[in-house]
Formats: sequence, C-alpha cells, structure tokens
Amino acid sequence: MILLEGTLLPILGFLSIVYGALVLFRNRRLVRPPIVGTDGAAIGERAFTFTDGEKVDYVVVGPTEPVGSTPDLPSIFLVPGADGMKETFRYQVPALARRRKVVCASLRRRLSPEDTFDRLVDDVAELAGETTSGRFVLLGQSLGGAIAMRFAIRWPDRVAGLALSNTLAHVGYDHVGLNRVLLAPIAMATTRYLPTGFARILARAWSHLEVWIYDASPGSERVVDYALWTGPRTVPSSVSNARVERFKKTDLRPELSSISAPTLVLKGPRDHYVPPAASHEIVSLVPGAMYAEVAGSGHCSHLSMSASFNSLLLRWLATVVDGAVDRSTPEGDPGSGTEVRE
Repeated sequence: MILLEGTLLPILGFLSIVYGALVLFRNRRLVRPPIVGTDGAAIGERAFTFTDGEKVDYVVVGPTEPVGSTPDLPSIFLVPGADGMKETFRYQVPALARRRKVVCASLRRRLSPEDTFDRLVDDVAELAGETTSGRFVLLGQSLGGAIAMRFAIRWPDRVAGLALSNTLAHVGYDHVGLNRVLLAPIAMATTRYLPTGFARILARAWSHLEVWIYDASPGSERVVDYALWTGPRTVPSSVSNARVERFKKTDLRPELSSISAPTLVLKGPRDHYVPPAASHEIVSLVPGAMYAEVAGSGHCSHLSMSASFNSLLLRWLATVVDGAVDRSTPEGDPGSGTEVRE
C-alpha cells in the first residue's frame, strides 16, 4: 500500500501538471469571434500603445447611415468588464455604429505593482484623446462601469453621457452569499479548465442556477458562448483579478454627486453577481440618473438580452443625449417589459 501510494501520487501530480499545461495552451489558442459592423463583415482591429509602452487592441467604426439634419452626434466609447475583452460588446457595436462613431477597446493586460485603479481610467483618457473629438458618451459594463464613472468624475467636461451596465461604485460584502462565496468560484473553474463539451453542460447548469455571470434568460446560450470562447477562457484569472484588486481599494460613492453628465443605469434584475442594490445605490447618488431594467436578464444582459438592452440604450441616446425629446419624460421599451425611470 505504501509502495502504491509512493508510485501513484507522483504520477497523478505529473498528469495534473500536463493537463494544466494543455488547458493553458488551449485557452491561449482560442480565437475570439470578431466584432462585425452593420454590414456583417468583421471590423479590422487596430493597436494602440500607451505612454508606458503597454498595448491594447481596439476597433473604430461608424457612423454607417446618414444622420439627416442632426450633425455630429457624440461618439461612444465602450469599456468592458474585468475580463477586459472588447468582444463583449459584439452585439452593441453594429447597433450603435449606425448613427455615431463607436470606439471599442480591450483593457490593458498588464498592471505594474505601482498602478492603481486610475491607471485603467487614464488609459481611456489617452485612447479617447486619439480616437474621439469633443465630448463623447461612455458605456461601461461591470468593472467598465466603474472606470466610466471615475472618468466622468475626473473629466466632466469630456463626457456627453454615461451608460452604466450591471456595475457598482464599490466592492462591498453586504451581498455575500452561497452564490458568490462558493458556487461562483466553482463555476469560474469549470468554465476555464474543463474540456469544452463538459464545460458547456455545466455552464448550462450554472445558467439554470443563475450562478456567477450566467442567467436563465431566453438568451442564456449567448452568455455560455461568451464564457467559453471570448471572456474568461481567453484571459488568465491573474489578469482579471489584478484589475478587480485595484478597484477594491476604491470607493466612488463620495464623489458620485459630482457627475453632471446624463446618466443611464442599465440593470439585469436576475444578476446575483452584482445584485440590483448596487445599481439602485448609484441611481440614488448620481444627480438625475435614470434606471432601466432589462427584464429577465442577469449580469450579462448586454449579451443575453441584447435586443432589449440595445433598445433601451438607443432610446436614451436619442431622447436624452442627442436631445430629441424632453429628458423629464422618458419612455419604456415597448413590449419588452423593461422600465425606465428617474
């Protein structure tokens, strides 16, 4: 028995190392689905080098349709969440690009020990300075929403509008429960490290249980596809964790009252990863902020319920940011069960 254990344990250890190496090799070779334009063709990627030498990839597109008598609608800059992949907005870019210029960039992959959360905010300022002119709209998903809020606090004169999707102003522990403490890490691990077929089966189970970024909405398979081919698998957990760790040291709440740009807070009511209370808190602290519920969705409502999400976003852009109607009388999204209110 002792001999068996002495032989078996090293073999198991070796096989674990080999499996881990193969998984990392697979994940690094995954090809993310491209962002396409209004014509359905892939948009060519560009590379941008920040002043410290770090590079990111991004796309620029639009407007692709005449805007009639409305000249120069504000551009929109899209900021992804902790995974940092610009492709998270693949369902928003074509819709937004019809009437305005869209800039969609990944987050930097490397942060130095000296870098704070503001490094990610500075990156937006630097890239936006090269790709936009005048005031522009910011759309941030999850951690990207926190980056967008911080940008609006630091450079209020550059922001024409602020759209915040399933985000939070600080990392707290008031909503910690079984989902976040136990099940979410397990869901992360099975998504990243198991064979794709098995990982997909479990991802569908996580969707049914509404664990982590998964939800039980009609479009839940889009979130599964994103997790397996675009987000968590293509980004080492150490990279996304480093971004979140920087944000944990930041609390935006004391300065939210200084945000002067029109603000829309989009929320998936079935989000158990960043619960709705975090969005309601932002609405209560940002002057004049409007709240839009993407019915039936969770943390990735921009993926799972993209049609409803886009409809709410486009309506807000047209009626509030572009000044088509009085901001004080917002309307909901007909037929979707969503709600917009101040």
